Amino acid sequence: MDGLTPVHELLERSADRQGDAVALEHGDITLTYGEIEQGANRVATRLRELGVVRGDRVGLLAENGRAYVEGFFGILKAGACCVALNHANKARTHAALLADSGSVGLITTAARVARDLPDIVQGAPSLRFVVVDRVGPSWDLPAAVQVLKDEDVAAADDTRVSGAADLEDLCAILYTSGSTGLPRGTTLLHRNLAANTRQILGYLHLTADDSVHCVLPFHYSFGNSLLLTHFAVGGRVVVDNRFAYPAAVVDSLERSRATSFSGVPSNYAILAAKTDFLRRPWPHLRYLTQAGGGMTPALTRRLLDELPSHVRLFVMYGQTEASARLSYVPPERLREKLGSIGIAIPGVTLTIRAEDGRSVAGVDISPFISNLPFGKDTSSFSTRDASGSTSQAANIMEAIEAGARVLLIDEDTSATNFMIRDGRMQRLVAKGKEPITPFVDKVGQLRRDLGVSTLLVMGGSGDYFDAADTVIMMDEYIPVDVTARAREIARAHGIGRAREGGERFGEVRARRPLPASIDPSRGGRGPRIAARGLSAILFGEHAIDLSRVEQIVDAAQARAIGDAILYARERYLDGRATLAEALARVERDLAEKGMDVLSPHRRGDYAMPRMLEVAAALNRLRTLECA
Repeated sequence: MDGLTPVHELLERSADRQGDAVALEHGDITLTYGEIEQGANRVATRLRELGVVRGDRVGLLAENGRAYVEGFFGILKAGACCVALNHANKARTHAALLADSGSVGLITTAARVARDLPDIVQGAPSLRFVVVDRVGPSWDLPAAVQVLKDEDVAAADDTRVSGAADLEDLCAILYTSGSTGLPRGTTLLHRNLAANTRQILGYLHLTADDSVHCVLPFHYSFGNSLLLTHFAVGGRVVVDNRFAYPAAVVDSLERSRATSFSGVPSNYAILAAKTDFLRRPWPHLRYLTQAGGGMTPALTRRLLDELPSHVRLFVMYGQTEASARLSYVPPERLREKLGSIGIAIPGVTLTIRAEDGRSVAGVDISPFISNLPFGKDTSSFSTRDASGSTSQAANIMEAIEAGARVLLIDEDTSATNFMIRDGRMQRLVAKGKEPITPFVDKVGQLRRDLGVSTLLVMGGSGDYFDAADTVIMMDEYIPVDVTARAREIARAHGIGRAREGGERFGEVRARRPLPASIDPSRGGRGPRIAARGLSAILFGEHAIDLSRVEQIVDAAQARAIGDAILYARERYLDGRATLAEALARVERDLAEKGMDVLSPHRRGDYAMPRMLEVAAALNRLRTLECA
């Protein structure tokens, strides 16, 4: 994206444009952009005097307020990366995360840290300094760790410090909640956060007149995003750290006259249940935003029903790993899209990677799936609701049937039980009780029997070493050929499992689509085929889900695919032609006559698809039947 700047320049630009405008309110404290900028410069100056250089990590442990905001931007101005810590964590967790991140310093104003700082420093050997708001009387800190107080920072030069970092530098490390173990750090570049900030501004249409009443902590990705988006446009951030007293928050929101409020589902549930939030008129509120988990349809409906009609509700989806927010449901469509994560924000592409629930029509999946309950046949398998492993088996067999000669498979988006079955699981579940033959036992047969190669992105199982012709390892983003080493490991360490799946891959059944099952009409009124972006084709009264057909890169391809299916049905799919034969004839016509053959109207808005994508789309038509 052109025009992006490092994150600290968001503050600098707002300070230059409107230095006297209110940037932050926290209780009785009101700070302008100019004052925040000066405070951040003082932090940056002192950090540089302490030896902080570009790329260093500095921990920040504080509640929402002046200290956090100036500390965050000051760390970035110094060229360092901010390691944002949750003040609610225990000392041992703070120490572990500082050690994990390699932080050279810690800025903190959290009151409980005064007691715990010696333990934190002891557990984080990389620390060279700490900046605190108070000094514990009995601290026994290592001599190598320098201790500074707030007033030492306040006395520093406030001349602008900038330019030490660029867009490709690490900006922040935000840690997960640690609900299933130790929190995990997400590394975010200046480019990540700057781009996401711009994208959010694109759909919320924020201006300098906007303000947010913020109860979400800034160390949390959603809270951090609220700070950055409002500082980017010169808006106002009202800090309220008292959500334990929700009625007080409601009163404060009314007094602040903020134009927005943001929360996670539990925030809204508490406000609805324990306060009069839904009964107040809120003349100043323009919108509410919600992320951080799925909100129940019942609560969503209640908000829509009881809030004033002028207050728009944005239900959003995001991930810390993706810089914060990724998608939103347009408020005007929220009632009809309850439970949806909505549409991608500008500049974001969403892909649904799991394909549980896709339809399968007469596919021979027996090379991979057998011994189904009740003796269900898998040599001509049909279902309206395929599991993850079954859909992956069908995807592979359909691709081979359509002529694919190379398969690209990513472990991260595969069904685990389809990819591997280790020795321990073999001992626990006998083969006669297990319907799936894992891909590891078939990948070599695919190449040998059918001439189909596989490019597999794998990080979880070395069992594939035995089958691989070439093993490439990424070493600090550099590809390295480690085939010889992988084979040595395979020879020295057996796989500890029995091979499954027989000696040969098996047959690839040539299906014959029935034309009557490919009906683009809508109630007898003629064909209706329309692309819905890259993700779907409206085909008659049914939608073909293309969300997993990731090779489609333009809506013009989707349009061509929809019309190619109709073209094949009208000319070649007569109940006797195989799918592969019909597609080959369509491909020949397109090559000889051009894409105008797909439509009598010379639309001019087609892009050439591969027949593999046409086959993938047809296979996902839920009415499809095959002989």
